[in-house]
Amino acid sequence: MIRYIVYTKEKGKIETDNWWDFIDLTWHREDGPALQEFYSGQLAIVKYYINGKRHRLDGPAYKDFFYDGKPSSETYYINDVWYTKSDYEAEIFKMNLSLL
Repeated sequence: MIRYIVYTKEKGKIETDNWWDFIDLTWHREDGPALQEFYSGQLAIVKYYINGKRHRLDGPAYKDFFYDGKPSSETYYINDVWYTKSDYEAEIFKMNLSLL
């Protein structure tokens, strides 16, 4: 069984097993993942969104997991722009320098 925990601007936190309960809503969460998908009680997918855009500044914005709970893949986004891990790290480094 699949279960979702989703945070949206329109309805806040939604816990459901129906994908359509949060389709067409703006995924948004500033203090953690906007979507967590569980399959048979095991965490399967984690996604970070701000204002409907894939976005995370302290790690991958998308992670999925094997059935045993080990990470399968990670994808990096800043403001809905995809980065390789090395390009992401370079971009974060530049952002931190600009704050000094």
